[in-house]
Formats: sequence, C-alpha cells, structure tokens
Amino acid sequence: MIFLENVCYIKIINKMKPRHASWETIKKEYPDRFVLLENPVFAPTPHLKEAMLLYKHKNRDKVIKKSLELKPYDATIVYTGGIRGERANKYTYIL
Repeated sequence: MIFLENVCYIKIINKMKPRHASWETIKKEYPDRFVLLENPVFAPTPHLKEAMLLYKHKNRDKVIKKSLELKPYDATIVYTGGIRGERANKYTYIL
C-alpha cells in the first residue's frame, strides 16, 4: 500500500510517467532541458547510455529541488543541450 502511494505521489509531482529511455531519445524529446535521471547506465567509455527519466525542466534549481523531494537512490542531473555563446568559445578545448 505504501509503495502504491509513493508511485502515485511521483506521478502527481512530475505530471509525467517515469520511463526507461536511451540517452539519444531523451536528448531528442527534451532539447535544452535539465533532466533528473535514475539508475543511469554508462557505456564502457564515460558516456551515458540509458536511464530512467524522472523529471525535466528548463530551470536547474527546480530540478534539484524536485530531486530533494523525490529522493531517488541512484540519480544524476544532466543538461541535454550544448554549451553556447562565450562559454562555447572558452571551453571548446574540453570537448
């Protein structure tokens, strides 16, 4: 019973059903968004392969706040867009 209540609580907060998806799919569906991902799976190189999408928003602080509310066990917050403007010129060598 408690588990079902928690699932309903997550659905109400997110207004979206948590789902497992590949990183490429997440980037295509939610461009330029911060996404809260649970149980991330990494390729042999340190690149994200797939994860469970819990929440998405343009504002990073709102995603952080939501992660504190949901308290996922193994999670990460990632930006799906690229670096733009002056930052892109400054950090190009890192990429």
